Amino acid sequence: MAIAFKNIEKHYAVYARPQDRLWEWVTGRQRHRVHVALAGIDFEVRPGETFGLIGENGAGKSTLLKIAAGTIRPTRGEVMRQGRVAALLELGAGFHPEESGQDNIRFMAALHGLEGEALEDFAARATEFSELSAETLQRPVKTYSSGMFMRLAFAAATAIEPEVLIVDEALSVGDLHFQKKSLNRILELRGRGATVLFCSHNLYQVRSLCQRAAWIHGGRIEAIGHTEDVVTAYEAHERRRYAHLRTDAPDAAVAPTQTAAAPPAHASVPVKIMRVGIETADGINPAQVDSFQDLTLEIEVESYGDAPFHVGFAIVRPDKDNVFGSSTQFLGSRPPMRGVGQHRVRVRFPRLPLLSGEYLWSVYTLDDSGLQVLDMAELIQPFTVLNQKHREFGLVWLEHEWLQVQ
Repeated sequence: MAIAFKNIEKHYAVYARPQDRLWEWVTGRQRHRVHVALAGIDFEVRPGETFGLIGENGAGKSTLLKIAAGTIRPTRGEVMRQGRVAALLELGAGFHPEESGQDNIRFMAALHGLEGEALEDFAARATEFSELSAETLQRPVKTYSSGMFMRLAFAAATAIEPEVLIVDEALSVGDLHFQKKSLNRILELRGRGATVLFCSHNLYQVRSLCQRAAWIHGGRIEAIGHTEDVVTAYEAHERRRYAHLRTDAPDAAVAPTQTAAAPPAHASVPVKIMRVGIETADGINPAQVDSFQDLTLEIEVESYGDAPFHVGFAIVRPDKDNVFGSSTQFLGSRPPMRGVGQHRVRVRFPRLPLLSGEYLWSVYTLDDSGLQVLDMAELIQPFTVLNQKHREFGLVWLEHEWLQVQ
């Protein structure tokens, strides 16, 4: 094992008023209530494994990661670690706000026991990876933006070649370029055999990166196992949780008689979605489609660089449940798309098996790994499917045969 949690519990004393803490000490009588942040946490992360943590806000994920990193102690239980551990926790953790970025890098190196040439090498690697200017690194880190802070923190955390990397939502901060660079660094460390404990609300990244995952709910493990099983269970829980918020059609949907067009291109988006449309025998972008009718989806994108990329799509219900999705990255024998200029993707659905209902499209451009979203157009191009040939009901038609009726 790389990290093992043995019956971990974490309790916090919560006081109604600050002075109650003093009165409790003076009188010896309890004046606080106990908040149980974690209870009964017992699992292992294997060496070389990428393990995901998912759950809603306040479930206890960040508390567990802090315990794993050793920044806080559990109330009960034990954590065992093997190898050098680096952690990316909440923004600014481990940094002195009054000191410069360069000094904080050196502090981090010293905390890892580095000195002399090893310390200088660490500082050089972290500085190069962060892509922060010399002037920026001379300023106190309290003047940094959240994106600059994360650049410095990620560079310092990964410059030591950790054997265990703990990541808490680090890929949600900063510009697209550095998010991709950080993701590639995580993939590189994983390729070298590092263990990664990865916490994120981005379920697509959890599915793509992690071999196993745990869903934490109310401070306890609700499910643990193969990533797809755990994420599917969590998604089902979230659908039930927000069932009362569902509406017949989202506000973001465009008029069904128009082609969905993306906003004007922005320099920060390397591959922009320009147009999404559908075509049937009845014409372009019909408001109504018959079940078992041929349908073609057409996506136009514009690339502003030569970096490789993928295009993905999903058919979505108005309640945001995905019916079906795919991406060019799943075409194993075909290389990613690339090249400056406009590109077009056409996907044909012969005899569309959807049954009666309202549907929409979500379209994405992705980096060459298929993990980083470059641009998105979600819940657009609504269309209605009518099943006029059969009386069966549900979402999709399944081929079936009645073998016996007595």
